[in-house]
Amino acid sequence: MIQSASNLRSRNNHEARMTNSNHRLSSVSLIIPAYNDETTVGRLIGDSASLLEQICPDYEIIVTNDGSKDKTLSVIRQMAGSNPHLRIINHEMNQGFGRTIRELYLAGTKDFIFSLPGDYQYAPKELLKMAQGLSNYDFVIGLRVKRNDPWRRKLQSKVYNLMLRLLYGHKHKDVNSIKLFRRAILDKIQLKSQTAFVDAELCIRCEKAGFKVIEIPIEHLPRLTQGASGGKFSVISETFADLLTMRSTF
Repeated sequence: MIQSASNLRSRNNHEARMTNSNHRLSSVSLIIPAYNDETTVGRLIGDSASLLEQICPDYEIIVTNDGSKDKTLSVIRQMAGSNPHLRIINHEMNQGFGRTIRELYLAGTKDFIFSLPGDYQYAPKELLKMAQGLSNYDFVIGLRVKRNDPWRRKLQSKVYNLMLRLLYGHKHKDVNSIKLFRRAILDKIQLKSQTAFVDAELCIRCEKAGFKVIEIPIEHLPRLTQGASGGKFSVISETFADLLTMRSTF
């Protein structure tokens, strides 16, 4: 069944009212890591800003261009010209997802941190679902019910999450998905990893510090770009190395 644009806007407005009535987001820092996402990051920023204007006017959008080789930085700068809420961090050289997302987690200044990748595999509206969890929890992970990734990425994720369960007792299923959490959590924990393991580290340290974590089902969209480097052997190897060696720091 195909819905008209007006019907979709009406549904999003209804969901926004539900979010405000159940848990009001006082202020939000939306953080976006972008790498070779010229075809998606502009729409992501625009759609996110439209949603945040409705549900939480006190917001900022922080986008990191991680050494993109395409026109990602130009697109972000163009969007910043019409939105004073948008802040840009630019890496002249690619630093990788781990360093980039860690920097973004610490860069947020608002009460809540919400993460979205620049490839638009997650729609900004998932914030509305995830915000419901903040009524009783401090940290919300978006659980990808139907993951739109190649089978190798899915297999890597299953092995990775199994090892997290065995080595750390971490029971959540999708630590590398998008997150919504109280920024005050970062005042109580210290992130040490500079690799993609930092996502799991954040969740584990959060729980060990006594904060409550929940996963809420969300939609995962097909990839439209090839920017992400999470499937590269170098990224996988350094992430698994941190998984093994950083256990002693917890």
